[in-house]
Amino acid sequence: MTRIVSKFGIAAALTLGMLSTAAAQTKPKTQPTKTVPVTKEAPGEVVTVHDTVTIVRRDTVTLYRRDTLTVTGPTVTRWDTVSVVSMPGWMDRGNGLYFGLGAGSYYPSGGIGGGQIPGYAFQVNAGVDPAGSPLGVRLTAGLARPDEEQVFSNGRGRPEVVNITGDLKLRLPIFKGTTFPMFSLYGVGGGAMVMFKDLYITTTPNAATGTGKDPVLYKGDHKWHDAFGWNAGGGAALQIGHKRELFLELRAINFAPSGFENPHQVPVILGINWY
Repeated sequence: MTRIVSKFGIAAALTLGMLSTAAAQTKPKTQPTKTVPVTKEAPGEVVTVHDTVTIVRRDTVTLYRRDTLTVTGPTVTRWDTVSVVSMPGWMDRGNGLYFGLGAGSYYPSGGIGGGQIPGYAFQVNAGVDPAGSPLGVRLTAGLARPDEEQVFSNGRGRPEVVNITGDLKLRLPIFKGTTFPMFSLYGVGGGAMVMFKDLYITTTPNAATGTGKDPVLYKGDHKWHDAFGWNAGGGAALQIGHKRELFLELRAINFAPSGFENPHQVPVILGINWY
């Protein structure tokens, strides 16, 4: 009887051990030592079964990833082509508001050519040359002092003439900027107001009497007088630095006092414009 009980106890212990092993596989942890006492019903032999199961599980996952991108191929050279476009001369000049000063010689002719000889002149001008347009405007003031003709020099002071003109200025697109990058031409023309004193002006001939055509002091006095007329001319400009140009200009200024031959003036001015 005792042997039978012992066999049953051993079988029970083995069964518990198998169940403990299965449980340990499903739960990754260490199980404590279990002691299962098996006793008999009657006094006698005691069988003790020690079942010790130790399960250690370590999951260590280390991932290394290296992405190396290497692009190889032929060398590509790209050329940007720059096109040079020739522009008319007036488009390659200074633009906008400008101010100028000049001086030069003065040549009287026509009605004042008999009583005066060449002298000198000064000029001040201001104007606007719009960007992108060849046409501009200009206001010019000039003072001229011709010399007296020796025959008519007695009893008068040196003649003086003030010319104030309002002009249109046309920059001529003849020269290309790439051919003559610093040089340009222009024309001017418009109305004139002339103030003068001590001028000898030639009278118009009198067909009835056959008299006239002689220089006389205008109105016989030394006061300032005025008359209206016109002017026209042109010039050349040379760029000499940032927003500065040197100009040489020739104009004909005409006015017509009543009863006298039309006087003509030809100032030749060398000056500088600042834009």
